[in-house]
Amino acid sequence: PKARKAPPPFRAERGTFLVEGKPLKVRGVNLGVALPGRFPAEFPEALWLYRAWLELLGHMGANAVRVYTLLPPAFYQALLGHNRTYPERPLYLFQGVWTELPEEEGYGDWEGPFLEKFLLEGREVLDALHGNLRRPPRPGHAHGDYIADVSPWTLGLLVGREFEPYSVAAYNERHPGRAYRGRFIQALPEANPFEAYLAEVLDRLAQYEWEAYGTARPLSVSNWPTLDPLHHPTESTRGEEKALRKARGERVPEEAIREYNNDQVSLDMAKIRPLPGSPFTTFANYHAYPYYPDFMNLDPTYRQAVGPFGPSNYFGYLQDLKDHHGDQPILIGETGVPSSRGLAHFQAQGFHHGGHSEEAQAAIDARLVQEVEAAGLAGVLVFAFLDEWFKKNWLFMDLEYPSERDPLWHNLLDAEENYGLLAATAKGAFRLDGNPEEWEKVPFLFREEGRFLKAHADPEYLWLLYRGPLPLRVYLDTVPGGVRVAEGFAAEFALEVGPEGGRLLVEKGYYPYEELSHGLPGTEFLHFRGFTKPSEGPFVPFVLEPNRRRTGRDGTDYPRHTYELGALKRGEDPEGARDPTADYALGPEGLLEVRLPWGMLLISDPSRPTAWYAPEPIPTEGLNFLLEGAAPLRFAWTPWEAPAFSLRLKPLYFRLREVWRGVP
Repeated sequence: PKARKAPPPFRAERGTFLVEGKPLKVRGVNLGVALPGRFPAEFPEALWLYRAWLELLGHMGANAVRVYTLLPPAFYQALLGHNRTYPERPLYLFQGVWTELPEEEGYGDWEGPFLEKFLLEGREVLDALHGNLRRPPRPGHAHGDYIADVSPWTLGLLVGREFEPYSVAAYNERHPGRAYRGRFIQALPEANPFEAYLAEVLDRLAQYEWEAYGTARPLSVSNWPTLDPLHHPTESTRGEEKALRKARGERVPEEAIREYNNDQVSLDMAKIRPLPGSPFTTFANYHAYPYYPDFMNLDPTYRQAVGPFGPSNYFGYLQDLKDHHGDQPILIGETGVPSSRGLAHFQAQGFHHGGHSEEAQAAIDARLVQEVEAAGLAGVLVFAFLDEWFKKNWLFMDLEYPSERDPLWHNLLDAEENYGLLAATAKGAFRLDGNPEEWEKVPFLFREEGRFLKAHADPEYLWLLYRGPLPLRVYLDTVPGGVRVAEGFAAEFALEVGPEGGRLLVEKGYYPYEELSHGLPGTEFLHFRGFTKPSEGPFVPFVLEPNRRRTGRDGTDYPRHTYELGALKRGEDPEGARDPTADYALGPEGLLEVRLPWGMLLISDPSRPTAWYAPEPIPTEGLNFLLEGAAPLRFAWTPWEAPAFSLRLKPLYFRLREVWRGVP
């Protein structure tokens, strides 16, 4: 170990972070670094790239950056260089110590060898922060020589992940009565066993840093509303909900609900505290988004809350957290909304999980960060820096196949892939505006007097350019089977687009959902059927159910929310930005430009064209089109193994700069 140093001047107490005794309102960004085509552990190694990214964050007015796991040495070299360049406005670091779940059945055995492995990861992270680690190559981990000492700017250590409630409950059941009082950190007597476990992890890492380096810093764990310490009367567990519904005569199948128990067990940092005289302090950290879990929408206290911009369930939740933690600082470690075509959850004030233009994303995120500050919390880290193509969302992930190729294409339906303030888009992506200039080099798929059709494929969309009588009516065939719409032509999709609206319909047998009920009126729900294949019709709307019907603990039913994915919207991309909620534009001289995210056509992997099918998706050589009054048309595109992409700042970047720096 290197020589002992003076502790950095950081504390987390009296509701805030203190730097040299002065309050610091944390304003930062989560830095995921997976570029298109890469999984999260395939880290960029380029020093210049990290320097450029940190320069962008500093220029935006951020004063903090959060990373989830140990990044390559180049990141820490870049951070050291940045903070030496700007000593008056450094970027403080919140460093994560990542863990996966224990591998044994039940996921509750966090002790023994697993604990030692967890602590070893934490000690290596601390050594790296002090510029004192040589790490050999290991799959899924960054490696190299860590010689940049960034410990003077490391404001907090964030241990763990969003822990699954079933694993926490299993641990508590296996270790009744577990308690912990360490050298620097203790679990209060009323703490549950898992809270005592995490108190030990934090204390042992604190001991290591203190003994090896003589330094201390604020400590916390990654947490989320699913494990918050609050009681939510509208949020029954799966078992409670099932019992309530059966009692009134509903038929409830065993696996009708696909989600965690969001109010079953708690992880409460208010019960993990420093001992008197400890140089270490603790704070609470929540990944708190406005739209989920459903208690955000449904709890009466939140529905009545009014924030600085008007009614806000989210502001009510933030106040609830503040009331619970008292003087313990609260960091909102993640928040934000995505700019995506797909919508995965509705929210009361329109802060939905997706379904936003980039400009709407900017306005909502700016409001969220200001509500965090208005609620008196210690700070906020916006999620996220970069659109990451590898991510998965519960509503759309089953339609992406095979999963190992997911990073090779950008799913605009998937909200998780579209949170960034830095857009990652297809290289040379067309702008939806009805302008034919970008199409000049695209060959005609069909041409006759008075009308033509062109088609173009990229890692995000199928694009169509059409001139002719409106509305455009075209049938699309992707797999064997379908509705026979002409001699020798069967289709899975029917597309109609005109000046007043558009719609994409799907053949009923091919539609991956079916409408079922629990046997009583008002109990209908969409059941995901898994892999499907076409039958012979009819065409039906492509409908999704982001918010399922819920039954609260008092028996109150809250209705489901559905929407038609295939309802097409007219609009245009603004200059220098994108509105992914816009599907078609009308241009000069009667031109119609249409773009469809691949998932809407059940293309499960456009990079090696694969189409949805039962018993499993099958390769497809392209798409067949049938235009009214024309022979069938064939469109194929060139597969790819490495996506060509571009990076672009979204309006969110400039809006946050305006909020944090006052610079438009």
